[in-house]
Amino acid sequence: MFDGQKFLVYNKTNMKTKVMKASIRALVVFGKIIRRGEIAAFPTETVYGLGGDATNSFAVEKIFKAKGRPSDNPLIVHLGSKFRIKKYVETISPLEREIIKKFMPGPISLVLKKNELISSLVTAGGNTVAIRIPECKLARRLINFSRRPICAPSANTSKRPSPTVAAHVLEDLNGKIPLIVDGGQTEVGIESTVVKVQDGKLYILRPGKISKEDLEKKLNAEVIEKAGGVVVESPGVKYAHYMPKCRMVLAGENDFEKVKNFYNSTASSGKRVVIFCKNSDLEKFKGLNCVGLGEDSADASHNLFKALRDYENNDLIIALKIPNGTMAAGLYNRMSKAARGEEI
Repeated sequence: MFDGQKFLVYNKTNMKTKVMKASIRALVVFGKIIRRGEIAAFPTETVYGLGGDATNSFAVEKIFKAKGRPSDNPLIVHLGSKFRIKKYVETISPLEREIIKKFMPGPISLVLKKNELISSLVTAGGNTVAIRIPECKLARRLINFSRRPICAPSANTSKRPSPTVAAHVLEDLNGKIPLIVDGGQTEVGIESTVVKVQDGKLYILRPGKISKEDLEKKLNAEVIEKAGGVVVESPGVKYAHYMPKCRMVLAGENDFEKVKNFYNSTASSGKRVVIFCKNSDLEKFKGLNCVGLGEDSADASHNLFKALRDYENNDLIIALKIPNGTMAAGLYNRMSKAARGEEI
């Protein structure tokens, strides 16, 4: 049972945050922390998550408090095995079973009708919950060691770029959580695709690595991209997210002259500017402060959040769109939110 006295101790300021490299010892410590109703950060294949017991409302409250996250922004529940999903949901339709079979474990979250075991704080008061089985083996081992369903948003301060290395988590949450498990840099770099089945159709609530084309190829179903409604069923669709400390604007993939003109006019006033683009376009900005994110949307997704943190000491980031590759929709979603939709 939850100990109210521990909750009071937890909420004291200047907690010592320990960073542990992935190991058996880290697995054991992580599991004990979660079972005590506390929270800890851990790596997945997408980004680092801030995890707590999804059945314990006190633990869920700590996640919202540590992040400064609005309580009406739901959390995704992570499980260590697809066979545990039925324990926490009311029903699973044939199409939902196909999604679980063909895409899990993987960077996808499926919205299902929750049962009473999942705290209503996880779902922002709604009756559905997004369930995910991480592809990352370390993440699944950590979840299994905890013996709890783990609700876990990205392990950063709300609105900041999501963390893809343990140092990002420490930068935002040092003194607020007891443990960060360091598993190195995450592979994918942006959060999972969130989907929901409704009336026999499959809706994408948030784009990610798994694209509309990927879903259509493997499933005999109509796939529709859908914006968030009144009841928010997916994180990442309602509030500003992923923002660097400096201003950021987007530009078209071939707007080279427009970008150079905007760069020079801004730099002429003494401001520091950096350009994000494809590696193959670096030569077009020779002599300017420019960073290559990779050669396609998958590369850029992997590198985006780290680059936002590494270069936010500038006054302006100009990011060219990178529409080639399978992760174009997810990448553009994150870049647009980081720039608050501002384009030149």
